[in-house]
Amino acid sequence: MMVAAKEKLINFLLYKHKQAPTIMEVHHHADTARKKWTHYFWEFLMLFLAVFCGFLAENYRETIVNKEKAHHYIQNLVADLKADTADVNFAIYYNQLWCDHLDSALLVPIDRLKDINTQDTFYYHFLPFYFWIQTFIQNDNTITQLKAGGFNLIRNEKVVDSINLVYNFYRGLKFGTDYNITCYWDIVRKAQELMDLPAPSATIEENIPKHILQNKEIFFQYDKPRIHQLYSMINNAKGSLLSTIVTEKQYREKAERLLTYLQKEYHLE
Repeated sequence: MMVAAKEKLINFLLYKHKQAPTIMEVHHHADTARKKWTHYFWEFLMLFLAVFCGFLAENYRETIVNKEKAHHYIQNLVADLKADTADVNFAIYYNQLWCDHLDSALLVPIDRLKDINTQDTFYYHFLPFYFWIQTFIQNDNTITQLKAGGFNLIRNEKVVDSINLVYNFYRGLKFGTDYNITCYWDIVRKAQELMDLPAPSATIEENIPKHILQNKEIFFQYDKPRIHQLYSMINNAKGSLLSTIVTEKQYREKAERLLTYLQKEYHLE
């Protein structure tokens, strides 16, 4: 039995000895495996392409969004220009009407203003201007947004230059209208010192007298030097209005050309 036990022990140790190299060999193979450089290259290339394609997609999306914003700005600008042409036509009409009335008022000799009926004639032609001064105010909501950064979205330099040409021209027109307002208030204050004047009308149409008043004394004091001063102010205001009308017509022409150009360039109606 002792011999049999020894034989079993020897056979077990021999079995273990045979199995040990196989296990060590497998372990050694797993530890020494290496990846080729081409494997890392392709991994880097795939990662780079993924990032680059993401960048291209984001850039394309941003380009589309900016293009839509620019188109929206142009649409709003076209609407502003249409409103401008309507408003400036309104201003031209009434400024010309006021000029005609002021010119007729100036034709009344100062020496004849003591006559009540002559006073009525002067009053009839002076009243429209006294009641209401008509000024053209540009619709500038869109151009304000463009100057605040919107111009960066418009890639067409010719479009940008054309827009700036019209809106820079308005500065000169605004200078003229501001001066007209100054003249208006000077005349109003001077007239109130000399004449008995009614309260202003509610609308521009109501401030045009339908007929010449009869037998009504307008001048409550006849101060010839001050009336001469009033006439000089009226004459100056009339000249300023005529100059403004010329500038308003020029602005209308430029605005209409820009409107046509933008509608054609951006396929707008």
